[in-house]
Amino acid sequence: MSASAFMLSLLGRQRQLLGASFFERYPSDWLVWEPGPWRPARSILTSNAEATQLPTHQEAPRPLGEDALCFELKQTAGSSVSVGRGTENQIVINDLTVSREQFLLEFVGTSWVVRSRGTPLTVDGNPVGPAGTPLHNASVIGAGDVRMTFYSPDGFPKRLEQEGKKTAPRG
Repeated sequence: MSASAFMLSLLGRQRQLLGASFFERYPSDWLVWEPGPWRPARSILTSNAEATQLPTHQEAPRPLGEDALCFELKQTAGSSVSVGRGTENQIVINDLTVSREQFLLEFVGTSWVVRSRGTPLTVDGNPVGPAGTPLHNASVIGAGDVRMTFYSPDGFPKRLEQEGKKTAPRG
């Protein structure tokens, strides 16, 4: 089963329209695929079969005006979410610098832990070891050239506020 995905701009508009009831509707943690360099596979078939490309290891400028993709992470004891380029993952990141089976997010106790599936992975610039790394609000997960930011239910409203300021009518 795949994770629910939403464009950040859409969630920002919903937040403006729904007010406080937005958080009753979405009481979850979030994983946000940030806009940036992107090397998509040519097709679903090649996404599952093509070799992983090495990241550029250059801090590429993040394009302004592009939308982020947000994945809702429902907090359920013992749940896990697979993330990678392969279509069998619950969160599919269609970028050739991401492995077919890049990492797992596991809900342990009261928080999420990220565990590598044998491929290079960082959290806030530090390598993820065999035991995994607990995530906190605004943790940045690096996989290949892709950057994803983890937000807690308390931290996500600030991100939505920033999005709302970008999309608010100017007058």
